Amino acid sequence: MKHGYLPSACIESVILPQVKHKGGDLTNSDRAIALANAQTKIFETVILRHINDAVDCDMYQFGFKKGLSIGLCTSVVKRTVDYYLNRGSYVFTCLIDFQKAFDRVNYWKLFAQMLDDGSDACFMKLLA
Repeated sequence: MKHGYLPSACIESVILPQVKHKGGDLTNSDRAIALANAQTKIFETVILRHINDAVDCDMYQFGFKKGLSIGLCTSVVKRTVDYYLNRGSYVFTCLIDFQKAFDRVNYWKLFAQMLDDGSDACFMKLLA
């Protein structure tokens, strides 16, 4: 890690397509799971602990935080909408699908921000 080198086994994974509906077309899948080996999972856990210690997340972030999930967020939205609808009010929402956003991330800006936030330079070097 200190030298910014990862063995090729640490960046290999098996991609398994996931079909949304049980009766759906198996050749048309827009979701997948990446299966990694044990070394990679250990490495990711070490990096995640370092990053979580160095970076504060927004208090309203539900995904990728221990003990929280988007299911909790969905429940809060549903209860809020129900509250206002049951009292005769209108409810307007704006939902954004960030599915393609990951492909458009400027990683160099992200790494620079993480360094500014106190992440260890050797971890940023490995990620880069």
